[in-house]
Parts: sequence; structure tokens; C-alpha cells
Amino acid sequence: MRTPRTGSKTNLVVLAAPRSSRNAVILLAALSFAVPSAVSAQTQSQVKQKVEQSGRSEGEVRQRIQESGKTADQVRQELQQRGYNPSALDAYMPGGTAGKPTEPGTSQPSPPSDALTTEPSAPGSAPQEQRVEMRAENLPEFTKEIARRVPASMPVLPFGYEIFRYSPTTFEPLATGPVDPDYPIGPGDEVIVQVWGDNQYSHSAVVSREATVSVPDIGQVVLNGLTLAQAKRLISDRLATVYSGIRARRPTTFVDVTLGKLRTIQVFILGDVVRPGGYTISSVSTVLNALYNAGGPTARGSMRDVRIIRHNEIFRRVDLYGYILTGSKAEDVRLQSGDVVFVPPVGKTVAMAGQVHRPAIYELRPEERFHDLLKLCGGIQSTALLDRVQIDRIVPFSERDALAGQDRVALDLSLKEMLADSTNNPELVDRDIVQVFRINDVRKNTVTISGDVLLHAGTFQIRRGMKVSDLVNDAGGLTSDAYLDRATLVRTHADLSKSIHRFNLGKALEGDAENDLVLEELDEVAVSSVWDIRDRHTVSISGSVRRPGTYEYLDGMTVMDLIFQTGGLRESALRLEAEVSRVDSTTIANTKAAAIFKVPISDDYGIHSVDSSFALQKYDQVFVREIPDWQLQRNVAVTGEVMYPGMYSLKAKDERLSSLLQRAGGLKPTAYPRAATFTRAKGGAGRLALDVEDVALRRGRRYDLVLEDGDAVDIPREPKTVKVVGEVGLQASVLFERGRSLGYYVGQAGGYTEKSDKRRVKIVQASGKVKSVKKFWFDPEPEPGALVIVPTKPPSEKKETLKDIATIIGILSGAATTIFLVSEATK
Repeated sequence: MRTPRTGSKTNLVVLAAPRSSRNAVILLAALSFAVPSAVSAQTQSQVKQKVEQSGRSEGEVRQRIQESGKTADQVRQELQQRGYNPSALDAYMPGGTAGKPTEPGTSQPSPPSDALTTEPSAPGSAPQEQRVEMRAENLPEFTKEIARRVPASMPVLPFGYEIFRYSPTTFEPLATGPVDPDYPIGPGDEVIVQVWGDNQYSHSAVVSREATVSVPDIGQVVLNGLTLAQAKRLISDRLATVYSGIRARRPTTFVDVTLGKLRTIQVFILGDVVRPGGYTISSVSTVLNALYNAGGPTARGSMRDVRIIRHNEIFRRVDLYGYILTGSKAEDVRLQSGDVVFVPPVGKTVAMAGQVHRPAIYELRPEERFHDLLKLCGGIQSTALLDRVQIDRIVPFSERDALAGQDRVALDLSLKEMLADSTNNPELVDRDIVQVFRINDVRKNTVTISGDVLLHAGTFQIRRGMKVSDLVNDAGGLTSDAYLDRATLVRTHADLSKSIHRFNLGKALEGDAENDLVLEELDEVAVSSVWDIRDRHTVSISGSVRRPGTYEYLDGMTVMDLIFQTGGLRESALRLEAEVSRVDSTTIANTKAAAIFKVPISDDYGIHSVDSSFALQKYDQVFVREIPDWQLQRNVAVTGEVMYPGMYSLKAKDERLSSLLQRAGGLKPTAYPRAATFTRAKGGAGRLALDVEDVALRRGRRYDLVLEDGDAVDIPREPKTVKVVGEVGLQASVLFERGRSLGYYVGQAGGYTEKSDKRRVKIVQASGKVKSVKKFWFDPEPEPGALVIVPTKPPSEKKETLKDIATIIGILSGAATTIFLVSEATK
């Protein structure tokens, strides 16, 4: 056995791989595959065995290979280039078969092109139902032909084949457990004999090649050709000669004979199946279990004539339709070792499409006819048209001479007559397409009435002599807002053309013969509301009210009525008068301006309010003004080193910062106004770079701002440090020393690094002012509480060079991943 040397080139290259690729490779390396001297001979079974020994699950290995970024073809190609078996890792590629249950000796070739393929299950997932793909390239040729000739929403597929598209393990018999009494015991079966009562013991033995088992107290027992029930009687009789309690009038000793692990048998599944070959299966397997293991018949294989060949003779012909359609297992024969399950080509096939319960392509026996096909498809649906059924037929060879030039014909038959007479049973030929048509979906004995003013609008059955008034009554009558002067009736004629008829709905309900029209089939009556043809009038209000907006206009509405609907006046409202803007719709073309009215109002919402004599009109706009310069208290905050910190209400519109500091008792001796912060909430301004020290010492009015609601001033104690951040040796806060330069503080923080951009160093003083370093003779001196920011140099402009380097590194990393994957996964 050969192992990679520590520090080999392969390992060194892997260390240089990108982190994402390296993670996948390292996890694969953890499998610790053993490397034979002839690596090219490594098989999938050997690789699988090493994976199981490593403790890794198949899903985990598959996932890691996918994360390496290589496709299956790329991995195979590089395996072959380096002299390895290119298919050694196929089982762990996307869609591989590692971990799928197969019996020893089972061949698993790829499905033929005509197999109805399914979507594969996710790796490592539990078996789940799979449906046939509806891709055009996977459909049988007959299905494609039907799609071209018969319009259908879904493809018409061969019947019964889909049951073989599930996971074979779903239908495998149990390897252990109870079996039926007729099970024939043979070499390899485990027989369990249990005795209890006066004498107790349990003994298990495997049937030898000579079909014998050794049982304590009675010795060898020959079971050749016996069923389980016969073996139980034989062993019980033999034990009864030793234990008298077994045959006593009142038995005191009891015997039970069961089977433990069952033997396996080898059968051959040949013909038109998805995966033909030899299979090792359980001895209780039937022909259905065997076909499931082989993937079932292909689209060319027969479902009605599956043959079991035993001792070179046809032992049984199995019709799978009986099992699928009725659930009967009468023909599901138990197989014996050496049996051949042969699926011949499909026989006569006929397609049934249209209004039947199971549209599909069915295989018919030579003697089966139309009524047999109806039984297979579950019968016709209630929506079927009974007048005719059509058969699209390819003319048989024997009839083509009589029908010169007609290779395909259409036959129309009466479905009603065939259903009434069982002897009327037409013969069907290969590739017939039988189509049962659908009835017309149009209901002709109905009339319809619509409109929101009806209690139960909809479609109703027409009666002889039925009129409009009768239809309105059937619909539950009208609501009070129905428009009675006009309604419409749309009539559909025999040629499907339509005409409209107008009538007075009010007179029709009164029984007026001219308006109460007599209805005909498919008539449509439409009734309208008055609001369908009339605007809903509104008025609007804005200004100092609680819920300004647009409101429905009501006859007799006053200004105070409208204000009351809004929730009343705000505290800031001017309670003297409201302004009403009005436009007269009759003079709007000549008068462009609106008329303005001043209406007295008050906070008295009683019914005797002062506005009761002024009524609003539609589309009036009401404005409620605000008291000039009205506002609640405006508060500002001052905190920190002042005599009386806290909240203060501004006593004037133009009160300034100096006045606030004076009202707060002035600064304490410990205050450091140079580092004071001033923040403004109004407009989201945030912190302002303000020299509060200049204001506190009354040096001028430049920074003495007029205060706004929400302003906040904080005056701290004198800070003792200068903070240095960015590209320095160690970011730190350095004790302030008066007279020290910028270089001193940077040096205390570890100095500049190779990435430091010395030209763009910034100093943010405690007051918030930002100063740049001049790098000449006089740099600004940091003040207590200052922040020194040392930025990083901008990236190099050599973009193309960096791009080339990144490309080379990516190529080398991909190669390293592949080399390590090959060297580790195929060991």
C-alpha cells in the first residue's frame, strides 16, 4: 500500500487553493481512501466500500464533489488524463447510483431511449413518488402521433407503465417476517423451531443443500419439496414421539415452526424491459417484484403477455392489467430460482381519448373488441356525446387493395347504439385512435338578469310565457335605488347574432304589455342603479380640523355639520369664521373664478350654531384657518457642566444660545466648552460644528444661533486623551499633553504602517471641526478629546495586472483541487 508523503507537491498545491475549493477537498481527503498499486483498476464498488469504512454518508460525499465546482465530464477527463479509471467516481456524481439498493449480481445498465424516464430523487433523500416527465422528447411515438391528430390538454400515454417508475425498494418483499403457509422451503432458508410448555427451547437452523435441518431431540429432518405448513406438521409429529405432552388430550407442550431469514434466488428478466439481466432476489418475490427491479417493461414491451419460462417451457402467461385494474394477485406467480421472466413486444395497441375515465393507450388481446376497451378505460363520462364516436384507423394491409389510395380512414359510429346492444361490438385494429366527443357546454333553456340593485342576480330556467317582471321576481326584487326609467334586454338569435331592446322597468313591473317583454332562451336583462348614471356629490374641508378630506354631500348640510363629521376643530383653529369656495356649474363656462363666502363658526356644536342659515352646495370647499403664529411650548435641552442642567422652554421666538446658557446659570469651573456638542432635531440636521466656547465667553454673535424646538447642548468635562484610529500600529487613546504635535500621538499609537496614507490624515477636534494635515512646517495641534484618523492608501491603478494574476491563481487553484480530488478519492 502506498500513501502520499508529507509535504508532497500535491499537498502543497492544495494549500494554495482558494478557501471555497479547499474546504470541499479537505472533506474529501477525510475519507482516507486506501491507494492500491494499480490505481487505474479501482472500481466503483471498491470506492463505495472505502466511503462506508470512512463513516461518511453518500449524500455528504456527493455534496462535497458538487461544491468543488467541477462537472462530471471534467472530473472524468482529468481522471483519464492521469491514468485513473475515469468512472471510479461516477456513483458520486450528480445523478449517480451510489447508495441505491441493488441485489448482489444485479446488472444496472442505462435505460433505453424509449423508457418513460422520471426525475431522479435528491441524493440521500427518502424514496418518494415520481411522475413521468411530460417532455416531448421522452414521449412514445404513438403518443406524439395522437397529439398531432387529436387535440388534448394532456398527452395520451401508454396505460400501466407508470407504476414501474417508482423506487424499486417501495415494492420489494421483506427479507424476514411471516410468509404464507404454501411457501416452498428450500436450501438457504432459516427455520426456527420453538417449543414451550412443559418443555421449552428455541432452535434455528439453515436448510442445507440436501434440504435438511437438524432439530434437537429428533435429529435430521428432510424438508425437500415441503411447504411451510407441511414442514410444521412433519416437525410437530416427530417431536410428539419425544414429548408426550404434544399429543395429550389436554396438550401441555406446544410447537411452532416459522421462518427467519429467507434465501435468495437468481432469475433472469429479459425482453423489452428497461434494465434486462440477471437478478438475485428474495425467494418470496413474484413476477411483479422482479419487474420492479428491472424497471418494468419499456414502451415497446407487452403488459398483457408477460411470460414465465421454467425448465425451458412457458410456465405461465401473466396479464398485468388484471393486477393494475382490479388489484387481484391471482396471476402474480411466485418465482423459483432459474426462472426467466420474458417480456415480448407489445401486441395490438389502441388509443382511447376524450370523454372516458382513463384516456390512455391500451394493449388489447387479439380477441378483444370495442366493449372490452370501454371496460379497460373505466367507461364513458357523463359529458360524453352519444351521437357518435370516431375511430381514426390505419387501413390494415389486407384491405388496402380495396381502398386504393386510402391508407388512413375515419369511421363514425353511434355510441348510443353500441351501449344499448352488447352484440354491436366493432372490431379494433392496431394503432386505432378512438375518440369520444364532449357535449356542448352551452345551456339553452336559461335567461340571465344582472345588476347590483337585484337581491339575487344570476341565471334562471326559462318557463313558457315568462316575462321580464317574472324574472325580476325570481331574482328577489329590486332595491330602492334601482333606476326604473330604462333597462335593456340583449337577445341572442339562432345565428348567434345579438340585438338590444330597451324598455321602461317601472312600467314593466306594473304589467304594461309594451314594456313587460316576453323572454326567449339566452336573453340577458341588465338593470342599473341611479348611481350608475349619476355622480355622488361631495364637499371637501381642509385646514385646522381633525380629519380633513372629502365627504359625501348631503342635502341641507351646513359648515358646522361638515366640521362635526371631521371630528371637530383643532386647538389651533381660528374660531371666528371659515372660508367657503363655491363654483356654480351653470356659469362655469363664463365665470372662471370661484365665489368666496365668510361663514361664522364657533366651538359650539349644538344644533343652534351660528352657521345654521348657510347651507353648503355640492363641490363646495371649506377652509378653516389657524391662529396666526400659534404653537405650543418649544423646548430645548442643556446638559453637562452647567449650573442648572435640564429642559427649558423658549421664552421668545428669537431666543439665542447665549440666553439659554445664562438661564442655565452659566458654566461650571470644570466645563470644557471647546468640546461641547450642539445637535438640532429640526430637519434632521444632527450635530452642528459650533464654537460653544465663543458663545459662552461672549466673544461675538457668529455662533450665537437662534434656538429651535428640539435643540440640545451638551458641555462635557475636559477630556484627557487623544484617540488615534486607522492605519497605525495599534489603535489607542493617548493621554493629552499640551504642546505635543501630531507625530507624537501617532508614535504613541505604534506609528504609521506601510499602508498609511500620510497625505490624507485628518484631525477631528473635540468641537467637531475637521482639520487636514499640511505636512509642511505647521500641522494643527490635536486638542483634548480630538480624534486622529489615519486612512489607508488607495488601491493601485494596475487593474489589468491584478486581473491577470487573479486569473492565473484561479486556474492553478482549480488544477490543485482536481489533482487532490483524484489522488484522494480514488485511493
